[in-house]
Amino acid sequence: MKRNFSYDTLGDSTLIISTDKEDVDVIRHLHLILSEKLKDSIIDFVKTSNSLAVYIDPYKISIKQISNEINTILVNESFDGIKKKAKDWKIPICYDPSYAKDITSLSKKLGLSIKKIIELHLRETYKIHMIGFLPGFVYLKGLNNNLKVPRRNTPRKEIKEGSIAIANDQTGIYNVNSPGGWNIIGRTPLSIFNKKKIPPIQMIEGDNVKFYKISKDDYLKLKNNEK
Repeated sequence: MKRNFSYDTLGDSTLIISTDKEDVDVIRHLHLILSEKLKDSIIDFVKTSNSLAVYIDPYKISIKQISNEINTILVNESFDGIKKKAKDWKIPICYDPSYAKDITSLSKKLGLSIKKIIELHLRETYKIHMIGFLPGFVYLKGLNNNLKVPRRNTPRKEIKEGSIAIANDQTGIYNVNSPGGWNIIGRTPLSIFNKKKIPPIQMIEGDNVKFYKISKDDYLKLKNNEK
């Protein structure tokens, strides 16, 4: 199946390729084929759920030249079956109140028991729509409608690495200690982001994530094994 793309430029070194509708699988596939076929012409990429920023060295290749090369590639490129290439990840999460700072207040706000919040959060399979904002921060679409809630009015000055939070229609994974305004409902013991590795995060946009519940004791054991 052919796809429609639009092009915008930012100065003489950046080309933005956008889809006609949000489709993270298309952007993922676009990134993979361009990074393979144009690796000598492109410095870097930045992905969102509906666009791909292509960074070039304008002293080596012009925006017009790279646009023509990309068009030539896409004319014959099929986007059929791209969803099958996504990986499935299973991530442990501990919902103990010591790690779920907002789960009690969310229970009152949503009119749901803590048990029900956990049940609804575990029920869904999430899709990674974007990685960014912070190093390794994972944006997951697919949150149950009954759990949709705004960000906190007052962000916290520090959220611990591994914290899992919800805001609006997304779940997020904080993979470094940082400030943040999402509602914390649990924590994973896994070190998903490691700046010493290349790439520092194995997950990519378009992958699927399923959470499974663990106890606090299991959390501490797994966390110790991660050291």
